[in-house]
Amino acid sequence: MDTAKDARILILEDSLKRLHEIVGNRKLKVHIEYSKLSELIQQAGSLLYEVKYSYIPADQVASLEATQKLVDNISSFKRMVENAIKSTGYKPSTIKESLNLAELQYSFRIIEDFQRKLRTYDDEPARAIDLLVVEVSQTQIVPESKNLTECRCTDGTRIWKIVTNIAGIKPNTKLACAVLPPIEMMNIISEAMFLGGTPISDDIELGLFDKPPASIIDQARAQVLLIVKRMT
Repeated sequence: MDTAKDARILILEDSLKRLHEIVGNRKLKVHIEYSKLSELIQQAGSLLYEVKYSYIPADQVASLEATQKLVDNISSFKRMVENAIKSTGYKPSTIKESLNLAELQYSFRIIEDFQRKLRTYDDEPARAIDLLVVEVSQTQIVPESKNLTECRCTDGTRIWKIVTNIAGIKPNTKLACAVLPPIEMMNIISEAMFLGGTPISDDIELGLFDKPPASIIDQARAQVLLIVKRMT
């Protein structure tokens, strides 16, 4: 396959760049060995080059030694960050610090799930990110906004905070969402984006959306292509 243009690999590259920026600019306000983090992310960048220009089938990319080393490097990176946060009891004190932590978690998720996506899906760009079925548990209007609603949702394993301009969303509704790079909206961190406001059937389980309809795939693809476009 054309690995240099595969969206799964490009989204992986984007995630590594986000980690590199956080480390390079020392955005984590916690005592941590930045030199070691920098070494890990630089090694991952070199391994990415080997993965991106391998030009072999997706399942073989997933099994490459370089791919496994890259994932292992970022797992070590993640452990260092989590241990530093735990040992210091760090909690973000500003919205920027909260955004940095959310970017870390997003990037870790993309990298940790990279091999599964290569083995499970074809090269449909929408599948470069996680598509989830979530259930809305709470909603509230964002103060001082004209049309934004803050939604607290669950995918059955964790809580997601999603800020949306879709009107009429109510608690106990199942919706499809895409896990995208977090953004700050009116001093709230939005960790994902609803893919339309049409409720999902109650018989579809929470979590990864295995067989989403074409309309969901189309919306997710558009978001992935926007990320890829911003990289060039």
